[in-house]
Amino acid sequence: MWERDWASLERGLLHDVFTRLPADADAASFRHVCRGWRTAAGPGALVPGPWFVLQSSAAGGHGAFVRPAGRRRVKPVRLDAAKAPVCASRGWLAVEDGGRLLLREPISRAEFPLPDFEDPEYQDYQLSDIFLSDDPLDAPGRWVAFAFFKMKHVTYAGHVLAFCRPGDGEWARFDLDGQYAGFYWGLEFFRGRAYVLVGISCRIAVCDVDARTLVASSVTLEHVMEWPWRDAQVHLVECGGDLLAAAVSHYEDRMPPSCCARLRRQPRTVGVRVVKVEFAAGGGGAMPVALSDVEGTGDYALFVAPRGHAFALPASGFPAVRPSCVYHFDTNMTTKSASGMIITDLLDHTPHQHRPLRKLPLAGKWHPLSWFRPRCPSFDTTPARRR
Repeated sequence: MWERDWASLERGLLHDVFTRLPADADAASFRHVCRGWRTAAGPGALVPGPWFVLQSSAAGGHGAFVRPAGRRRVKPVRLDAAKAPVCASRGWLAVEDGGRLLLREPISRAEFPLPDFEDPEYQDYQLSDIFLSDDPLDAPGRWVAFAFFKMKHVTYAGHVLAFCRPGDGEWARFDLDGQYAGFYWGLEFFRGRAYVLVGISCRIAVCDVDARTLVASSVTLEHVMEWPWRDAQVHLVECGGDLLAAAVSHYEDRMPPSCCARLRRQPRTVGVRVVKVEFAAGGGGAMPVALSDVEGTGDYALFVAPRGHAFALPASGFPAVRPSCVYHFDTNMTTKSASGMIITDLLDHTPHQHRPLRKLPLAGKWHPLSWFRPRCPSFDTTPARRR
């Protein structure tokens, strides 16, 4: 029986196949077939992620990408992130370019304009976070962008929640049953609806786009945060068919001063807790009714950051990712700055101080901004085709 010599395939065809692989595990298997396939893949080929976006402290706030390559190592990604990135969602960067707001896909460099936020009541507000319901290239004309806006010199949660559709000339604001909510923390899409955390107690609310209102539930995450208002972050994440809420709390204790020593700082203690949002029996209800504790997330890892759209990835498809872990940053809530990456194992209940990854393989001063998952179709020559 005639056998095909796979090693003799044309190099350009092999490279085209390699760039369409959706997961790191597939890319690793491709490289291990033979020397010819490894050469066809190329040393500088992009991998599907996860990456995180860095922002320069220099004037202009230029961006860059790095990706985890172990527990305490990262590698740079040879790709220009864009100038003045704000946050990321579904493989797209929200950027400010010459006073304009844009969605930019950094690999194909596709762009979609976003309307300016021109509300006379909130003249000093700027974009803080963005959340896309669908990929703009995979669902043209059907995607919706939700965004948090905040005052320019205020660094904590968003103050205004608004949305826009393709072609809209302005952002449409949400109200919480006709009342001003004050704070918005995290947003996620689940079963065709958008859920957001509002208020100091982090109450889960459903976004009613048609009525432009938020319908608040009775479920809050106030008890989930271990140290409320001490550098706490809360996020909603769709993971394996469930809606999860992840709370990351940072606490820094101080030793009392002595007569011969100044005030001493202790390492920051990090507490991470993940809960599942429960709905009415049968799954037909849209309103959350309770929370239940989650010991682990199985094969999935969660990626949360001070800004941007949180997401989950299966570790089986990404060898650099550890299952049942939360990837987050050592963040100062007051300044909204992140100094390094931390990996918290949900199955390890031993309390300890985490040592964040601080050294970055780039010259100059950079700080992490948002996690970034490159979109798979961006490696294709026909990006609008659903894979």
